[in-house]
Amino acid sequence: MYEDRRLHPIALIKELIVSVRQSIIPIAVVAFTVFRNLSGEGILSWWMYPLLVLALIILLLAPALIKYFTYRYRMDDKGIRVKYGLFFKKNIFIPYERIQTVQQKQWFFYMPFHVVQILIETAGGGKAEADLSAVPVSVAQELKDLRAGKVAELVEEEQLETEEIPVVQDKDEKPFSTFQLEVKELLLMAVTSGGVFGVFLIILALSQQFRDVIPTDFVEEQFDTIVRYGAVVLVIIGLVVLLILWGIAIVTTLFKYFQFKLMKFEDHLVIEKGLLQREHTSIAFERIQSIKLVESPLRQMLKLASVRVVTAGSSGDNEHSGDILILPIVKKAKALEILPQFLEDYEFPVEHLERAPKTSLRRFLFINVIWTIPVILLVSILLFPWGLFSLVLLPLFAWKAYAAYRATGFCTTETELVIQGRPFISKQTNFMLKRRVQSVNYAQSIWMKKGNVVHFSVLLKSGQTHLNAGVHYIAVQDANQLYYWYQPSK
Repeated sequence: MYEDRRLHPIALIKELIVSVRQSIIPIAVVAFTVFRNLSGEGILSWWMYPLLVLALIILLLAPALIKYFTYRYRMDDKGIRVKYGLFFKKNIFIPYERIQTVQQKQWFFYMPFHVVQILIETAGGGKAEADLSAVPVSVAQELKDLRAGKVAELVEEEQLETEEIPVVQDKDEKPFSTFQLEVKELLLMAVTSGGVFGVFLIILALSQQFRDVIPTDFVEEQFDTIVRYGAVVLVIIGLVVLLILWGIAIVTTLFKYFQFKLMKFEDHLVIEKGLLQREHTSIAFERIQSIKLVESPLRQMLKLASVRVVTAGSSGDNEHSGDILILPIVKKAKALEILPQFLEDYEFPVEHLERAPKTSLRRFLFINVIWTIPVILLVSILLFPWGLFSLVLLPLFAWKAYAAYRATGFCTTETELVIQGRPFISKQTNFMLKRRVQSVNYAQSIWMKKGNVVHFSVLLKSGQTHLNAGVHYIAVQDANQLYYWYQPSK
């Protein structure tokens, strides 16, 4: 009845793309080597270049071909089985009741063939235990039905004494609530994101890889040519490069969050997004550990925020395992109106936050500014007079200290704890249910004891690790109240 199945042929193209992406450095090295040979500057014999190209083709094709032709999967009444490999064979079995996350992704070139990529995870793994890289769309529904049937069977066994029949959801279940990102909001998100720094770091990392390949004489010649034009031209070039990087970051954001949609169902949330790759992520309410409202300085001035959920187990997303974006950008006031519709167990009493005492401001200033003094002195002496520009660190970190002081806040309800702070640059407000908090802790140094203040922190499950959230330099009596709030009621 249950037979082994193969992946759709389009999976071979996807695996080739993965191979090319993972081998970008060898590809660049071979291309540059061949180019130097054609220009007459090569150091290898002519017969070695075809061998290099052939070796590169084998490096790209072999992993993709082996995985595609050996990959088999089967879904039966107990779970899903996956096996693949030629020299090192892998056999994976995942019972349906152990599945934590099922995520669907659909590349743009998958759509004409009606296939999707399915990532299957359990609570014990930091990444997908099974990756069905290209299967028919019907397989996703089949997996959902088999999984629901197995879970229903387990629930029925546990409820035999009460003779309760579990409710089976309709295949065409409609969402209770839906939020969709509008085009103007998506553009605003792209413009105000910090993605330009990520693009710059990626380019910087790649340049380090090519440093030994590109001739030093060529780099020095280009640098001397640029310097010869003067400081004004250097500034213009810098601005142009910055604008290009910003444009790349904007386009990347638009592609990633195209037609972003958040939907609420009976026991889970569903997120859909993406242009070139359409992603479909399901988040069970029982996995959510806390809600995090994030405001960068620029977005805070515009009264904008993004919302993330911290989850137990992996998210299906290697970039943010355990930390999933559910509202990319929205007016803060609107977010506080929308969230109760999607997360009914939570309250969002931000207007009742209590603040750190005024005497704590000097402690924030001291701890943030004191370390800059020896740095400024050292740099100013060694690099005088240009080193004097390091004086800008003083106002920057003084502002950071004041912003951190202003952001510090906390409050509790009967079932929820709210903690607000500014760990580095962005202000974060964490909403945590009491039953999700793993532990609480407060610490006090001798210096802090004189001011009668403490650091208070809580521990939450996040991904495969834990998340610490806390507030600094709050009054001892406030920390005691938070501590007693967490203790079981007598």
